[in-house]
Parts: sequence; structure tokens; C-alpha cells
Amino acid sequence: MKVSKIKKTYKNPSNLKIIRIWQFICFSVIAFLLSNFLTSNGWEPINNQQIIIKGAIYTPREVILKASGIKFPKAILEINPKQLESNLLRELPIKAVAIKRNIAPLSIDIEILEREPIAFALRKGVNGQEKGMVDKEGYWIPIFELGEGMDPLTNIIVDGWTEENKELIAFILTNHKELKVPLKRIIFNLNGNISLQTEKFMFVHLGNKSAFLKQQLIAVAKLAKSIPNELINGSDAILDLENPLKPKLFLPNEPN
Repeated sequence: MKVSKIKKTYKNPSNLKIIRIWQFICFSVIAFLLSNFLTSNGWEPINNQQIIIKGAIYTPREVILKASGIKFPKAILEINPKQLESNLLRELPIKAVAIKRNIAPLSIDIEILEREPIAFALRKGVNGQEKGMVDKEGYWIPIFELGEGMDPLTNIIVDGWTEENKELIAFILTNHKELKVPLKRIIFNLNGNISLQTEKFMFVHLGNKSAFLKQQLIAVAKLAKSIPNELINGSDAILDLENPLKPKLFLPNEPN
């Protein structure tokens, strides 16, 4: 009986009209309250203490806030998440960033995915030589004075980093185990030539033909294995692999 009464109520046009009116009123009130809450809170200024930063192990908070480009205090609705994301990706050595604005409580969440340093690096800056690090993709990572510090995964040094050399750096770092001898230094000379320093060879000259790199790294491994340690006499030997098919070995105290 009760079910049939409910069905009759919903079938009654006047009752349906009343229900829809009440639904409209409820939705309108909720929308008004939310809009009023958003307007009153959204235009309230926030300060830098209301910026919540997650995932930044190496990059100092002060550096992130400066890179954001936000002038505090500022209303949260005036902060464009896309612009903030663009600023951080441009100014910081990070791979990705996610921004979230919160109205209650008023705050902005910044979640960062940092680049992981794999080697030390040196480059020529405005004020002379700069020290930094690089990740596996060859991206430059500055050493922040305010940061806790993060040691790279290896002790390899990239000497002569430039933006143009990123791909070559990434290739050598990714494939350095092909050498079969510990790599100490990757040197990019001003003339474009690349040299390596290993525990077995003082220098391995590779030249500037990147198409040969893979072949040259394999050649280093073969020669390091085949040449007796007594002949090389420590780490002063120089290996010329500009032509990997015709390697030249210069021994200590032997004229080049």
C-alpha cells in the first residue's frame, strides 16, 4: 500500500512541480553559498607561509618561492596555476610540477619532481667557472648554497658543459659501463673534441664525430683488457681513438 501511495504521489503533476521547485531552491541556495564562500575567501590575500611545497629534497624552499614569480601577499584567485607551473619549469632544474589551489584552508600546493644528479659538472659562467651537477639526460643542476645537498650517483666529472652537449653527455653517462674501466672525467674541449679520463688511461681522445661514440666506447673496453698493465704503467697512457679502426697508444715518457 505504501509503495503504491508513493507512486501515486510522483505521478501527481502538482506534487512533481512542488518537488522540482524545492530541488531548484536547494540547488540555488547551495550554489549561492558556495559562490559567496569562493568570492569572499578567494580574494583574500595569502602569504608565502601558505605555500605548501612537496617533493623538494634538494631545491631550497626560498629558491622555489623566488622562481614562482609570486609577489606576496596576493589573492589566491589572482595566482594562475599554469603560469606558476611554467615559471617553475623554466627557472628550476626539475622534471615536472603539479599545482593545486585550495580555498579551505587557503593555500597552494606545489608538488615537484626533481632531477636526480648522476655526475658532477663544470661550465663557463659569467663570473668564471661554475660548479654544478648533471642528471642522466645531461641537464644542468646548480648547487644551491641553502640546500641540504645531494651527492650525485657517481664521482664522474663533466668538464665543459654546454646546452649543446646535453645529448652527448647523456649518451656517455648512459653507456659509460661499456668502457669496462671506471670513468673519471668527460672533457669537452673548446674546439669541439671530446676526451675521457679513466683509471687506466690519462686521456682517451675521441675527436668530434658523435656517430663513432658507441664504437669508440667499445674499443676502449677491448684495448683496456688487451693491453698489459705493465705496459701502460699506471694511468699516464694516452689513447687516440679519433679513428676507432686505427687506435694509437702513446705510452708514458714516449713522444707523441
